[in-house]
This record gives sequence, C-alpha cells and structure tokens, in this order.
Amino acid sequence: MTVPVLTELDLAELRAIAPELDFADAERRAVLLESGSRDINAAPGSGKTTVLAAKLLLLGRKWADTRKGICVLSHTNVAREEIQRRLGDSAEGNQLLGYPHFIGTIHALVNQFLALPYMKSNGLAVDVIDDDVFSRRALAIASTNWKFRAYMDKNAGVAPMVAGLVYRGPNLDVGSEGGALPGEKAATRPFILGIKETLSSQGIFRYADMFAFAERLLQTSPHLRDRLSKRFPMVFIDEMQDTSWEQERLLQLMFDDTVVIQRFGDINQRILGSDEGAENLTFPKANALQISTSKRFGPAIARAVAAVQLTGIPVVGERADQHAPMLLTYSTGEVERVIPAFAEEVLKRFDRTVLRPGSVKALCARKQGDAKKELPGRTLADYWPSFEAKAEPAGGRLERFWWLVSGMGGSPRAEGTLAAHTGQVRRAVLMALRSAGAEVVNGLRDGQQLLRRLVDAGVDTKEIRRLVRDLVVAGDMAATEAGRKQIQAMLFGALQPLLPVGMTPERFDKLSIFDELEAPPSADAMSSVCSVETADNQVDVHVGTLASMKGETHLATLVLESYGWPGRRFDLKEALPVVGGLSVRDPKLKESHLSQYRNLYVGMSRPTSFLCLAANAERVSDDCKGALQSLGWVVEHVR
Repeated sequence: MTVPVLTELDLAELRAIAPELDFADAERRAVLLESGSRDINAAPGSGKTTVLAAKLLLLGRKWADTRKGICVLSHTNVAREEIQRRLGDSAEGNQLLGYPHFIGTIHALVNQFLALPYMKSNGLAVDVIDDDVFSRRALAIASTNWKFRAYMDKNAGVAPMVAGLVYRGPNLDVGSEGGALPGEKAATRPFILGIKETLSSQGIFRYADMFAFAERLLQTSPHLRDRLSKRFPMVFIDEMQDTSWEQERLLQLMFDDTVVIQRFGDINQRILGSDEGAENLTFPKANALQISTSKRFGPAIARAVAAVQLTGIPVVGERADQHAPMLLTYSTGEVERVIPAFAEEVLKRFDRTVLRPGSVKALCARKQGDAKKELPGRTLADYWPSFEAKAEPAGGRLERFWWLVSGMGGSPRAEGTLAAHTGQVRRAVLMALRSAGAEVVNGLRDGQQLLRRLVDAGVDTKEIRRLVRDLVVAGDMAATEAGRKQIQAMLFGALQPLLPVGMTPERFDKLSIFDELEAPPSADAMSSVCSVETADNQVDVHVGTLASMKGETHLATLVLESYGWPGRRFDLKEALPVVGGLSVRDPKLKESHLSQYRNLYVGMSRPTSFLCLAANAERVSDDCKGALQSLGWVVEHVR
C-alpha cells in the first residue's frame, strides 16, 4: 500500500485536535512532513516523543487499511506506555492502539511474530526468558561438577562465560555474552554446551536467544520478510541510539526496502546498547533531520550540557533560565551528606507549589563497584549506602515467591509498573499451584498463560482474578510474618478447588516455595528517597542510577561523581575543566572514557530549572572552581 503523506493542511488540523502542541519551528515541521525513510537526531528535551505521537495522530486520521498497520518500536515498556498514553488521549490516536497496528518493544515484536511461533512449532517450551535467571541456573549446574568448579575457581573468566551462554545466528550456534568459549577440541567444551542444552530443555532462555530463534525462522521461511513488510508498511523506532547491532541487523532482515522506516533518537545519549558490533551501527545516517533545540531547559543548563556533548549541533535551550547551575564539593568524610545538602539547596529555591512528587532526583552512573583505593564518590553506594541492600539480582527474585508477590521480582526497568507487578503475581500463583501438585497446570511454565489455561480447562477464574488483584494491591504485606501468613490463607482459599484431594491448609503452608531464608524488605528498608523538611517546606529527593532515570524530566537534578570502569577515571574530574572552559576534550579519548561523557550528557540534561553537580573536593582545583563561577555557576562546599 501507499502510506499516507502529511501536508501543511494536516498540520493546520493538528492545531484544532491538539491545540496544546506547538510545532511552528522549521525543524519539527520538517520531521512531521517527512514521508520517506529518514533518521531524526533530536536533542534532549526537544519533545521528540511528542513529535512522534503527533505524527502518529495525523497518520491515524488518514490510515484506511484495516489489515495493514503502523509498527512503533521502543526499547522499554515505560517508553511504550508513554506513547500509548499520548495516543489514548484522543479518538484518532486510539485507533492506533489495536489491530492492525503494533506498539511495543523490539523484544515484544520479535517474540510475538517470530521467536515464540518458531519455538512452539518446534516443541520448545518457555518457562522464563531472563538473563539473570539463566545465569544463576547455569552457574548452579556448572558447580555440580567438582572438576569444572575447580576450573572456574582458578580462572576468573570462566564463570561469566558460562553465565552468558547464548544462541547466535540462524544456525543456533552456542556462544557467550560473557566471553569466548573454549576451542572445539577442549575437554570442557561438551560440558559447557550441555549446560545450554539442559537449560533449553527446561525452558530457560536469555533475551538474546529470542533473536537467534527469530533469525532461524526468517532463514527457514524467507517469505516471512515479504509478509512482515506488507503487514507493516510503515515502521517508527524510538530511542534508536540504544539499539544494539544485533537488534538493528534483525530489523534489516525483517523489513525490506518497500517499508518506510523512520528512526528517532539522540546519538549522544547512547548509554544502554551493547558494544558488540557497534562499529556497524548506522544511526544517524548522513541525511538525518535534526531537532537541535530543547524546550526543557534554558541557556545556562544548555551550555553545560553542550560542553559534554560528543557530536552534532550543540544543544540550545529555549526556556528562560530559572536558577544558576551549582557545583557542590565535599570532603571525603562528608560524602553521605551530599544528597541531603542538595535537598537543602532545593528548598532554598523552590516552594511547595512546584515541588511535586518525583520532580527532584539524584543520580549516579554506577550503582556499586570495587575501587577501594580511590577516595569516596566512586558509586551510588558511597552517597546512599542503602543501595547496597538493593543488590539482589532480578533473576533471583523471579524464582522467589515472596519477592514476586511484593512486586520486587522483576528487572529494575520494570519495577514499579502495575503491569509488571501483575505479571509477577500471576507467576507466584502458578508457582503455588505447581508446588502443590495441581494437575490443571501440569506442563505450564509461563505465568502469563495461567488464566488462559484455567479457562480452557473450564475453571471459573473469578476468584483467581480477584486473588491476583488483591495481591497486587497488598503493599508491604509480604514484608512481615503476619502478612505472609495472611497471604498464604488468601492463596489457599482461592486455589483450594484446584488443589489435590487431601491438601489441607497446614500442608499448603509447608510448601517449599514459602520457605525462604529472607523475605523481601519493606519499602522503608529499601528506601531510595531522601526527605528533608523545614518549618514551611519539604522535599523528597529520589535516588537512583543514571540508567533508571534515562528519558525522565526533573525540576532539579543532582549528578553525582562516579568512577568509571574499565576506564578507571572519575567522570567529573575529567569533565569539569571542559565545562568551565579551561580545556577541551581530548579527541583521542578511548571509548570507555567517551562513555562517561555520554553518561554526563544524559544526566545533566534531565532538569528544567536547577542542575547541580557533586564532586570530591580533592578532585576539583581552585582554578576550575573559579572558571565555573566566572560562567555564572554557584560553587559551595558541603558542611
């Protein structure tokens, strides 16, 4: 089909259906009117997602085909939900939220249309697709062989290699994301390959395995490329800079040249993608459209952000400046005072009317690490020690009943969303049924399929749905012994008709899944919020990693100095002289050091009104402080 072409008349209609949107500038109008395949490189705060949603809104009004649709791809469920929310605000946008259109992550597209159909047709069951679960199980199997365990103990690189075993390419060759496998004739190779085979037979896979299965299907059924290209004649990809080469290559195999593909991103914000094959990545192409202005912040923050920008037109801030940027220096012994000191500075600048929940955040590029010879200011755990307690791997939680019920059983990116918690609770309910020996779930491994299995078996699922709902909203109930007993009673009451004859409440309570050495901590124990109050004001500073806050907009942001690995340099020690104009960035920097600049670019571009950086005083010279002050920065020392 011929995809709809947008015109100036459509942009005029946009003012009528979405009067709050303003696309008067030439850069954004060019993006809206582009009808061919093109890359769009957009500055932070440029309203890239808003432009994409507006374009989808206009296309939805003109889309007539009921069997072919628009495909919109993102990297995270949070980004997907943001696009869906924007479209759902209007009748025109709602048309794109269902068939024949697709809005979801790249992984979801690959799983739905290629990987899972291939696996089902080839008799491969799926229990869980999760890197951490796979790693834990692989290492557990490896440790059962005492000779191989001794081999791992003597060679530090073996365990990561085993933990990262993955299928690659259309022939499903076994490789590893954690290092090279031993040679073909190595004595250990058959045992290592056996680990992958064993876990595959148990339905335990890594995320990247799905791309190999997808590629296998495309090779064995080459006509699928033509069918996918006709099914989705127009494809939009958001946050393209975070696409790995493996993902980009698979998308090239899925869609042919008849498909209009528009890729949105900011190459300077590439912090999440894999480095493997990075030299082959094509975003942004030479003819990319630019959105160089930011509607998020003013000139002062823009100058700081542009100083750490690696490529492209320097970002320009269109908003008025609210507050001067600030550098907080601290003595080694005061490192834990940095975040509270930032909170106090926020209270001096903003009143209750603008301090909305979640609007003030402190971030660090690294959560934790081992750099004991360096002065504190190395990782987030230095500034906020409670983050050490949050190091439980997500994969371990996926196998632990109480963590699932509490909503802490998923990946860091998914935590906190209602959909993610609902999925975790369904998995917990399935675990309870399987542990009790309920015949109705024999062979079922995927919690998302639980309700469908029960319906197919003629079970009235009303009580099960109510149970899932009640557990999702149970809050911190799983954090106390009394709460856990109450949850067990809720489970037995709802599941009793499905349980084996003779299953009593006492026997049910003694099921092994309930026997965890450690229950999930309460929200207070896992606190990632620093609260500071004055007589007439109060602020909550949300603390987290840079990756967890990517894509967010804050009122005020604190960027905490960190120690890079494997570059072994402190990011702000290197960047502050550049920000202050004392030096220029070394054009010959290694990739590990360039990545620290990208991290700073992402972190420093979050706030609308107040940017604050924090660094150990021993790593900031007096000349650097003076240079920043001459540019209008406020420099203070934490007391």
